Amino acid sequence: MYLFEDNDGQREYYKNIINNIIMINDYSIKLIEANSVETFKQMFVKQQYGLFFLDMEIGDDVKAGLKIAENVRKSMQDAKIVFLTTHEELSFLTLERKISPMDYILKDNKLDFVKKRIIQDIELAKNYYVNSLYQKEKIFGYKIGSKYFSVPMKEVVLLYTKKQFPGKVSLEADSRSTSFPGNLNLLESKYSNLLRVDKSYLINKDRVVSYDLHRRILYLDNNIQCNVSYRKSSEVSNLFK
Repeated sequence: MYLFEDNDGQREYYKNIINNIIMINDYSIKLIEANSVETFKQMFVKQQYGLFFLDMEIGDDVKAGLKIAENVRKSMQDAKIVFLTTHEELSFLTLERKISPMDYILKDNKLDFVKKRIIQDIELAKNYYVNSLYQKEKIFGYKIGSKYFSVPMKEVVLLYTKKQFPGKVSLEADSRSTSFPGNLNLLESKYSNLLRVDKSYLINKDRVVSYDLHRRILYLDNNIQCNVSYRKSSEVSNLFK
């Protein structure tokens, strides 16, 4: 998350609001501050997602924030941009330059109103991120507490449950082994490349190695294996045809 503001008092006020929201909700978010175009360019890191609170006017340049937003939009299509400004008359330029800001907050409003809008925008950006995370089939997403995690679907090998840990799903992937609150039925319906082979096992169809039909044991990458139910045996066998 980025905060671009050259007024020290205003930047401190916005920073406190943002950091309080991060702390209260235990968000795994880092806030990066910048008070000049040069500082912003030095600290900017291109990522898939990001939330940007940008002051429109920096120093004598009334359109400094607008220029920053244009560069952000070109390099980060999924960026969420919020302008904090006194220049309402410049809002049409954001449309003209196809910046598509998420919000436009006028500083002339009361502080409580500005605070409320900042909080709402953080929550909205978080929801956009979560929905995108779970809808993109090439990314597997899960949540532990209030924090969201993702792993490339191509790295996912197996998801499974244990009777002694109801409501918990274990993940075996190339880069990690972990557990999180979940349900195999919901995960199977959400990701088309995951296949339920037993009431306790959900496998990535792209990570199968071989299948012992007589013993009904499925062998996966990373020396992982799991049982296959009698009802699912023929469907698993079809993966190798």
